[in-house]
Amino acid sequence: MSVAWIFPGQGAQRQGMGAGLLDRYPDMVARADEIIGVSLRRLCAGDEERLQHDTRYVQPALFAVAALAHRAALEEGPAPAYLAGHSLGELAALHAAGCFDFETGLRIVRRRGELMARARGGGMLAVVGMPIERLREVLAEEGATDVDLANHNSPDQVVLSGPEDSVRALAAVLRGAGAGKCVLLNVSIAAHSRYMAFPAAAFADYLGTVDFAPPRVPVISNVTARPHRPETLPDLLARQVRSPVRWWDTMVYLAERGVRDVREIGPGQVLTKLWRKAEKHLIPSASDSAGPAGGVSIGRAPGGEPYRVRTERLGAATFRRDYGTRLACAALENASAAGSADEVTRTARRGVLAFLGVDGLPAGDVERAVQRLRRDLGPAAPYGVALDGRRVAGGDEVDQGRVGLFLRYGVRFLHVTLGHLTQAPPELVRFRFAGAYRDAAGLPVAPNRLVVRVAAPDLVERLMRPPAEPLLAELSARGALTPAEVEVARGLPVSEDVCLDCSSDGPGLEVRLPEALRRRDEAVAACGHHIRVGVVCATPEAVAAAFVLGADFVVAAPGGADGRASARSPFLAVGGQAEAAHVGTAHVGTAHVGTAHVGTAHVGTAHVQAARLMEAAADLLGRRLTTLVLPGARPVPAGT
Repeated sequence: MSVAWIFPGQGAQRQGMGAGLLDRYPDMVARADEIIGVSLRRLCAGDEERLQHDTRYVQPALFAVAALAHRAALEEGPAPAYLAGHSLGELAALHAAGCFDFETGLRIVRRRGELMARARGGGMLAVVGMPIERLREVLAEEGATDVDLANHNSPDQVVLSGPEDSVRALAAVLRGAGAGKCVLLNVSIAAHSRYMAFPAAAFADYLGTVDFAPPRVPVISNVTARPHRPETLPDLLARQVRSPVRWWDTMVYLAERGVRDVREIGPGQVLTKLWRKAEKHLIPSASDSAGPAGGVSIGRAPGGEPYRVRTERLGAATFRRDYGTRLACAALENASAAGSADEVTRTARRGVLAFLGVDGLPAGDVERAVQRLRRDLGPAAPYGVALDGRRVAGGDEVDQGRVGLFLRYGVRFLHVTLGHLTQAPPELVRFRFAGAYRDAAGLPVAPNRLVVRVAAPDLVERLMRPPAEPLLAELSARGALTPAEVEVARGLPVSEDVCLDCSSDGPGLEVRLPEALRRRDEAVAACGHHIRVGVVCATPEAVAAAFVLGADFVVAAPGGADGRASARSPFLAVGGQAEAAHVGTAHVGTAHVGTAHVGTAHVGTAHVQAARLMEAAADLLGRRLTTLVLPGARPVPAGT
């Protein structure tokens, strides 16, 4: 049985913490006093109100107590198999793993606390007793676009972060929508949210001056819910300040690696209680073949345990976060079908990004459909409209006029087909940057997003960079963008989500996607933007191969991009035998996709098709990975 030691974060402080430890290690306490600038004993006593909740002092005090407690634990017995920490606790875990000494850790934490304390005016709200999918639905219905998910602690415990007035107002709303408890946290910052972008950037600069040693014991990152690697450790620590804490995913990861008990190192037992409450979901009994909730069952591995790939963890977590979805997947709905707006509503409510196609629809029908979507879903739900950008670029006045319509009705996402065009038309650039602004930290923000679909990797490069200056000058001259919007546009890519359509003649997915990812990495290195690459997929085999190759998301287009099976698709239809496809070291092939997962090919509504494609892809990956496990070995669970 493996044991993990876990370290609590800010909020665990209490009067009298560290009792017995401060006298036991006086030399460490003296060094802490010098670095913090305030007596550690005074901070732990909690007698002074001005210090008790001051981030600048609370964070170093908690780190110091955790470090002392870790030293005492090591003197009592062997080191654990894994280490993990919640938010601030992650730094204590890294110290425990030998990545830096006590003094260095205190200086890192002191700097972190100073930077975070500057971003005041925020608040945090703990929501208990409401599943995360339902929480997202309520936030979308309320149009709460200025609030972020800061901590996902368990299936029914989430912490929201944002402006103080916004999170305070949400408490009553969420209780009315069925939340068991909503508690405003005693903090004055919006930790682990977009509002920490400036502190995170400054913290990254500071971390660049620190020498980190490789962890002697695996430490799970809050950002990735996977063990830290030395080469990415500073970057992930900086990103953690502005990113959600994936504590539930961390517990799942530890359980999948054989951890059956935890020991909390530091004040309180908050994290231990979370583990105890989640144990029945994390650790199945010997007779339980269902495994953790949310997985896709694929039989048993040679070692006798069921092997599962979780559909909710395929693809990029940032895609799910930015669009508020359950799956890293988008679905296209045919506008000519009766009830298509209703279908988009159902699809979005089920956690799939849904796009309504409007090509060929009369202007009045388009407006009524958009009105209905806004009425039924609200402005923050994961839905948008699909346009043929080639018609917009060709000067089609109807399509150009629709962009203004979408802006008037608050549509935030467009799926745009560009084919072989080398750049987005001016009207789509106008949509992308309408309403763009700089946040409180001075960082550029564009509330509207384009998921741009292109035919070849060499066409993605311009889309991954800011618009060309002549194009911005044109939009500014005719008043399509304000000077402030133009200024922000110079610091953001035309599209943060570029999608490859590999159904045309030429190389297949296994060639085009790696090339697109290489070009993306070059663009990110040059400009520093966050960019995702996806693939249009019509079969589970294509979805599985795309994620193995590194795709961030997929656009589910059962039957092909135009509703018909592709003439040259390297993948066979749903329900058939997948053609052998070697993808790097992974082999997705000869695995039968049962109709129990997918049903009849190309039949069903958009959200059903998208979800079934994802489930069947997870099934394929699980089957192939299971067969790679040596007899008697414990399989290594997958997930991103």
